[in-house]
Amino acid sequence: MIELGELEGHFDEFKTRSDPVEIVAISTDRREDAEKSQAQLPHLKIVADTDHRMCQALDVMHSGAGADGSDVAAPTTVVLDGQGTVRWLFRPDRFLKRLSPDELRAAIDDHLPE
Repeated sequence: MIELGELEGHFDEFKTRSDPVEIVAISTDRREDAEKSQAQLPHLKIVADTDHRMCQALDVMHSGAGADGSDVAAPTTVVLDGQGTVRWLFRPDRFLKRLSPDELRAAIDDHLPE
């Protein structure tokens, strides 16, 4: 959630590009929790994926990696262009690693030139 809060705080930097950037987060939390996050982060789009269908389609599930042996979604950042083509993907080696807003902005600038 810290990463999303940081992205929310940098929203103006993303929207001022000549080709504005939308930040969409896929949450595997309960729908009610995703709705609370959406209320706290109004400039981001929070999508609830409680059944993991979207995460499975994106191939970001780690089988058996949960503390109880359950499947969990790997933190993944995907940069898409306006046509939906993947231009860049970041999946860290360590579960706790997240991109900073500056790192994401640099990736966007590198892979979605204005």
